[in-house]
Amino acid sequence: MKWSVLYATGVTELDEQHKMLFKMSEDYRDALDQGHGERVCGVLLASLDQYARGRFGREEHCMYRYQCPAATMNSQAHREFTKALAEFSQRYAQDGFSRSDAQDLVQFIDGWLATHIVRVDLQLKPCVENERLGSRAPSIRDVTSATK
Repeated sequence: MKWSVLYATGVTELDEQHKMLFKMSEDYRDALDQGHGERVCGVLLASLDQYARGRFGREEHCMYRYQCPAATMNSQAHREFTKALAEFSQRYAQDGFSRSDAQDLVQFIDGWLATHIVRVDLQLKPCVENERLGSRAPSIRDVTSATK
């Protein structure tokens, strides 16, 4: 998968982080295709772990900061990604490199990029745009008090 402006959230820092994840997946796919997957598998897993630990929190903060309705879903999806990544890492630590597991890892990352960014992260874009225009998306408190 390749990065596209269609994946832009409107938050430069997050978009740069997403580009990095796209690049990691693309580079690893290339390494697998060239027969170098075993050499870089451990590095990829460590990089993904570092990515998740360092960047998911920032993204979650942005979601709450801009009152994005997908904030809770985003946090849950990040926990699921981290859990799946830990399972890949555990298998690699116990069994070493497996080409089929490596291909599953690439498919997992690509699936994450295709579904998570499109279905969850892009929900941040209108919230960011609303704030930049001087308005903000209504909060749940606003909606609740308006119906009373």
